[in-house]
Amino acid sequence: MYKKKLFFYFFLVFAVFTVTITMLQYKRESNFKRELLNSNLENYTGIVHNFVNHNHLHEKGEYSLLDSLYSIMGNENLRITLIDENGRVIYDTDVEKVEYMENHLGRPEIEMAIQNGQGTNIRESVSTGTPYYYFAKRYNNYFVRSAIDYDMDIKSFLQAEKMFFIVIIILFFIMTIMLVYISGKFGKTLSRLKNFAVKAGRDELIDPEMEFPDNELGIISKQIVRIYGNLQKTRDAINMEKEKLIRHLYISREGIAIFSPQKTKILSNSLFIQNINYISDKPALNPEQVFRLPEFNETNSFIDKNLSEEVAFLQTELPSKTFRINKRGKYFSVHVIIFSDKTFEISVNDITSHEQEKNIKQQLTSNIAHELRTPVSSITGYLETITCNKELDRQKQAYFADKAYKQAIRLSELISDISVLNRIEEGAVTIDNNEIKIKEIVTDITENLEPKFREKNILTKVNITDRLAVRGNYSLIYSIFQNLFENTIVHAGENITAGLDCYFEDENYYYLSYYDTGTGIPEKDIGRVFERFYRVDKGRSRKSGGTGLGLAIIKNAVLFHQGEISVKNREEGGVEFFFSLRKNPV
Repeated sequence: MYKKKLFFYFFLVFAVFTVTITMLQYKRESNFKRELLNSNLENYTGIVHNFVNHNHLHEKGEYSLLDSLYSIMGNENLRITLIDENGRVIYDTDVEKVEYMENHLGRPEIEMAIQNGQGTNIRESVSTGTPYYYFAKRYNNYFVRSAIDYDMDIKSFLQAEKMFFIVIIILFFIMTIMLVYISGKFGKTLSRLKNFAVKAGRDELIDPEMEFPDNELGIISKQIVRIYGNLQKTRDAINMEKEKLIRHLYISREGIAIFSPQKTKILSNSLFIQNINYISDKPALNPEQVFRLPEFNETNSFIDKNLSEEVAFLQTELPSKTFRINKRGKYFSVHVIIFSDKTFEISVNDITSHEQEKNIKQQLTSNIAHELRTPVSSITGYLETITCNKELDRQKQAYFADKAYKQAIRLSELISDISVLNRIEEGAVTIDNNEIKIKEIVTDITENLEPKFREKNILTKVNITDRLAVRGNYSLIYSIFQNLFENTIVHAGENITAGLDCYFEDENYYYLSYYDTGTGIPEKDIGRVFERFYRVDKGRSRKSGGTGLGLAIIKNAVLFHQGEISVKNREEGGVEFFFSLRKNPV
């Protein structure tokens, strides 16, 4: 296409140039021949004028003497006419009775002679009916007009030489062939450069040894291909590093998000959303909502200050600052770093877990001993009463045996729950990599617990679709939802609602919330509910049952499936758990 356009534009320019030169040359040559003819005819008029003056024909009126002059001139095609100043013809070589001829003042050549001293015209004679080339010249009180037959000889004489046009045509074709060759070579280079540009635009494989003509344009093209190759290698390296960064973000145990100078999200991981959901009083579905949370006002002020156009900093001196947020018994570390291009990173990390871990390890042994001691002591006491009091009636023996049995069941549940927790922490539980339909599990649990729901008038609302599925350990996933619903039955009260929603999902995670509208959890205790054996109301908890390990099992099962879990009291009453489950654990 470019070759055709290039040829067309050059051809057009050359054609216009050739036509212009040809027309100018044609006009120049025609004018030259016309001037030559005028010069010859002017010579005739001069001879006639000299003859008239020399012989005083104008005074004598004997114009017939001009016949002798005309015969001497020897040109049969020549016509001589004398016209007085009033336009009356006084002599004409081709008309005998000049007195009958029309007044000639209106003839074009005479009009021009009156104005300019001489004039020419090509026309047919009114008197003879013959076409003439006229030349008229004014002399004092009369005009001398010479004319020659305007026949083929004169027409040919006045036209430009045909040889000139033949030469021009030959040169035109030679130049056209040269243009085809030149535009072809130029177009070949551009065509290869175009193919390279198209492939580059489509990210197709490009031959780095692509050949170009050995000229300036070819050298430029080779350099472009070389530079593109270097850019492609650099881009691949950057993409690889970017992929590493993204993978690191998703497997990182830190809540990280990177934002543009306009505070729009570039990258973020699920833990960041999880943490700001805990801090926020309302569910936060988008990382950008962090800028609207009052807990981050101080962080926002720092960011806005450093994003100002007046603030400039070096790559080696990037501004950064760490803030602390205390929310519902948890402590979060918020770290901000501003990069040189005014993009920035916010990391939100739960820093209470380390302290809680330390406390759990310190209290674990004493808690286990204490929790095991109670049922063991009860069993021992009941059995000792039966053994040492042989005279007890059968009804009393049955009563103490039943009490011992219930304490044995509780002891068994404690040992089982502790075993599950230990197996999770030690990695003894394996992910079976089976597809688990969450709604099927929840439906099975709610159907099994229906009598208990009915007994306490608890309404369940499950708002999840059939397509929600994860791959993992069936028993652990089952225990998450089993313990959540049982916890509501045991501790939340009567005439309430319990609900389960999937409020968000991304490529790797489902984000779920479980809530009830019951009594809630005191703010002073909400940060410790996932601890082993921790009870909000120890007296009431023991009376209502439970091992104190249900929420600890839930948390560890969620963490085992690479998710996160948090809890908060709802403004309208009750409690709400937010947790995530990875679709395909890695």
